[in-house]
Amino acid sequence: MSRSIWPAAALTLDESLTLLDDGFDLKVILIMDFSNGGDVLLAKPGIASLEDLRGKRIAVETTACGGIVLDSALRKGGLKPEDVEIVPCPIEDHVDCYPGVDAVVTFEPVRTKLKKLGAVALFNSSEIPERIVDVLVVKAEVVETHPRSLHRLLEGYFKAREHLASNPDAAAELMAVRLGLSPGELLAAYEGMRLPELEENRKLLTGGQPPLERTAEDLRVFMLERNLLQSLSSIGKLADGRFLPSDEP
Repeated sequence: MSRSIWPAAALTLDESLTLLDDGFDLKVILIMDFSNGGDVLLAKPGIASLEDLRGKRIAVETTACGGIVLDSALRKGGLKPEDVEIVPCPIEDHVDCYPGVDAVVTFEPVRTKLKKLGAVALFNSSEIPERIVDVLVVKAEVVETHPRSLHRLLEGYFKAREHLASNPDAAAELMAVRLGLSPGELLAAYEGMRLPELEENRKLLTGGQPPLERTAEDLRVFMLERNLLQSLSSIGKLADGRFLPSDEP
């Protein structure tokens, strides 16, 4: 990704740390959602339990999110990584990977597509609350040069949230096409996420040591242990809640 073409991006927190490790200077200005069931380990029909995954092939992205779900699922099943065969597979290939493996660690919209093929959920992120986070990041230079634009951006975000809450069917019609889901499937997918309201965003992004930064530090250690980061020694001052609206729209 070019360092010059994008001022902001919606990313998972681990993707944000990867960019920090690559030398990007970023700030998190919004917590968009916590995965609350949307990230899953799906298995072929006939595999009835996590314990049954011993010796099986599991497709998973080589990201911290995939690693967190897989690690947690294996622990719950009394298994270790060496008890299964891990097959690296990016999210865009999960549907194609599925016929050749026994299980897949994935998320929406692939989750819905694989369940239509008969895949069965053995574990999901509701069992590891607030460990998988989607955030909005901006380049640090944008914080200084475009503060009014960032205020307007977040005001628009919370207005869109209000539209989704008050007119879910109309909002789903607008969003579903991009994800390749039906409006009903899209609304069902939202049930696997918890979207923090404005006040919770303030609590998580502000203060002497914002809670988001503690979460990010734990994730940094996890990623370093699994060689998903090269040399990120500190996350620095990552959270910036200054651009949140003053009141709910």
